[in-house]
Formats: sequence, C-alpha cells, structure tokens
Amino acid sequence: MEILSNFLYQILFTVGVIFVFGLLIALGRRWFCSLLGYGGYKFILATGFIGTPIHELSHALMCLVFGHKITEIKLFQLHSDDGTLGYVNHSYNPKNIYHQIGNFFIGIAPIVVGSAFLFLFMRLLTPSTFNSVISEINAFNALSHGTFDLTHILELFVNILGSIFRLENFGNFLWWIFVVLAIMISSHMELSGADIKGSVVGVLVFAGLFLVVDVILGLISTPALLGFTASVSSVGLTVASFLVISLVFTAIMLAGALIIKVIGRILGR
Repeated sequence: MEILSNFLYQILFTVGVIFVFGLLIALGRRWFCSLLGYGGYKFILATGFIGTPIHELSHALMCLVFGHKITEIKLFQLHSDDGTLGYVNHSYNPKNIYHQIGNFFIGIAPIVVGSAFLFLFMRLLTPSTFNSVISEINAFNALSHGTFDLTHILELFVNILGSIFRLENFGNFLWWIFVVLAIMISSHMELSGADIKGSVVGVLVFAGLFLVVDVILGLISTPALLGFTASVSSVGLTVASFLVISLVFTAIMLAGALIIKVIGRILGR
C-alpha cells in the first residue's frame, strides 16, 4: 500500500502538474478566442510568427534529446488546409524504452520549454523583475516542503503578478518588449490534440518506470522510497513554479479579452 501511495504521489507531481497547467493554459486560450471571435483568431495569427516557431522548436529539441528522427518540420505557415500554423513530424523505434519515454517529453515540450524562454527573456530584458520572481519561487519552494498546496500556488501566482507589474516597470521600454514577447509565447503554449495523443504512450512507459523503481526501493528500504518521492515532488514543485508565470500571461490575455468584450458591449448600446 505504501508503494502505491508513493507512486500516485510521484505521478501527481510530474504528469499531474504538467497536464493541469497545460489544461489551464489551453482553456484560457480557448476562452480568449471565444470571447474575441475572429479577432481572437487574428491575434493568434499575429503572435504566431514568434510563438509558433518556439512551440515547434520545443518539440524538435525534445526529439533530438530523446533520439527521435525529425522527418519534417514547419516552423510557421500562414496558409494550410486545417489551419495548422506549424508542425514537427518525427519517427522513432517503438521497441526503445528511451524513445517511448521521449514521446511524453516531446508532447509536453511547448509549456515547459516555452516557460524556460519566458524566464530567459525576463533575465535578459528585466533583470530586477527576474530576481524578484526567482525570490518568490524560492520562497514558494521553501514553504511547500514537498506538498502540493493550492493556497501556496495561488499566493505564488499573485506574488509573481505583483513582481512583474510593479509601477516602476511601466516606464521601462525593455520591460514592454518582454511583456509583448511573453504574450506571444504564452498564446502558443497550448498543447494540441496531436501533442496529447503522442504523449499518451510515453506517459504509460514513464509511469511504468516509476512503478518499477518504487517496487525495488520499497522492497529494499522504506526511507529510500520516501526519499525518492521527496526528490520527485521537489522537482515537480519547481516545474510548477516556473509554469505559473506562463499561466500569469495567459490570465493577462484573458483579462484583456474580457475588457475588450465589455467595452464593445457598452459602446454597442
């Protein structure tokens, strides 16, 4: 029973964290497009020349890391029969466990690598904001103590929002460049149906590997099993704290769409 509970905890802090944030980002983007209609679609197209290449390069990077062969790649296209702005086609050996696990990381790459790009641009363009956000993340990790506390997640969300939108930043031209880039990247982090479908097998293999490790550690020593779970949860919380900033900019887009919708209704009366 202890092996099973630790296994479920590990899956929550890895696959669970990533897919929850991926779902929230996807719902935010879909609601954004729904509120603005064709205007939302044009916004996605306008931001696509930055956001889509980063999305696709994220997939390509994970393909290289996990030994998949890239057979075709399109970083950005305006005209396609199904409206797809970009894609990465790849092949792999289905008998290779490493390749199979790679499917999971290739599928979720846009929200993880995309978040890394957000932090990179923040570090380069607004170092003081970056340092403030990192301080908030460190405080969050210290408070969490390896537990998934929704209250602490929400506090981190609010604190990061406050760090980014400090009054002094509004007079910084480089900060505005960062905000524009962040919105362009965040608006294209959504995992497509193909991304999710491609990662399913990888998730199963990934989970199976965790279960094997847990059984071995559980038979050897309970403290070893608990130590492994603590390490996994620590990594998961760190990933979650980085994904929060992507969710912040998704929320900003959504708030902007709501404001535009309200103003449109008022003017339309």
